[in-house]
Amino acid sequence: MATPESSTDRELTGVKATLARDREGDTVECTACAHRCVLSPGQRGVCRVRENVDGELRLLTYGLVYDPTPGPPGTLDPIEKKPLYHFHPGTDVLSFGGAACNFRCAFCQNHHLAFADPETIELRAVSPEAAVESALEQGAAGIAWTYNEPTIYAEYVRDGAKAATEAGLYTVMVSNGYFTEEFLAEVGPYLDAINIDVKGFREGPHLEYMGSRLQPTLDSVERVHEQGIHTEVTYLVIPGLNDDPEEIREFAEWVAGIDSSIPVHFSRFHPDFEMQDRPPTPIERLEQAHEIAVESGLEFVYVGNVRNQRFNSTVCPDCGRTWIRRAGFDSTIVADLDGQCECGWPIDVET
Repeated sequence: MATPESSTDRELTGVKATLARDREGDTVECTACAHRCVLSPGQRGVCRVRENVDGELRLLTYGLVYDPTPGPPGTLDPIEKKPLYHFHPGTDVLSFGGAACNFRCAFCQNHHLAFADPETIELRAVSPEAAVESALEQGAAGIAWTYNEPTIYAEYVRDGAKAATEAGLYTVMVSNGYFTEEFLAEVGPYLDAINIDVKGFREGPHLEYMGSRLQPTLDSVERVHEQGIHTEVTYLVIPGLNDDPEEIREFAEWVAGIDSSIPVHFSRFHPDFEMQDRPPTPIERLEQAHEIAVESGLEFVYVGNVRNQRFNSTVCPDCGRTWIRRAGFDSTIVADLDGQCECGWPIDVET
């Protein structure tokens, strides 16, 4: 089993990245994320982990994860923490994350990872095979790539997901959705579920506070759903930034236009990192977002980051019967998820 190893103790040479395109001379284009960075030798992308090394794009952090605790690698989480509510409820998933990110979110709650250069943070060597071994050893039902943005270490996710699938584990990614069609073609066949964060529905704030455009994330939600990967969407409701009722309505109508059964999670904001001048999201505003989303045609709408929230259980959109009762991240299945509700409504939860 892999042991902790500091990235600062070695040169980060990484592996050749396959999500890349040669350009003129020694210039290369990264095709993993929607920034599509064009890099000259010695340059790194926005993500800071993909570098042009002598005309070849290399992923510097292949197989390197943040895992400072001793013992088997990875963190065992309930699948509901991702959050994924309609995908293997009640199971545990082994989670991995690493250094850096392709976003610059001013409110990032994992900024110690997302804003870290790979040389400045202790990383642990965990091969795809070791990740699978650890998941099986700890009794996990699947593996998740999360905490920082998995898109930036696409080749590691691809190889890990392939190994996990071959071992009978499910595979999950928690993402900002800022990936390309090329990424989805390369990694998508080995992914079972994705939760995508849509961080607002206005281009201006997205550029200012996240350092990225909005449309690529929206395109990814549509593409992932079209490809048949289980899709859930999270919307972090930030006071004064993206909580305008009309913006919420436009977002909800857009999701409903893709598929009204896509689960949507309105998550409570807590002040963090560079955005500590705003209060936590009022519960009333989250419940208002829930009401707007239901009015807009969404069938499964949840309120997250709030203890004992009444909009946390899964209920039938038709008759209101409870299918899955939740208290925090604990789930109690109270219906036959392989069948249909007593009223005849099909139960669309993957088990």
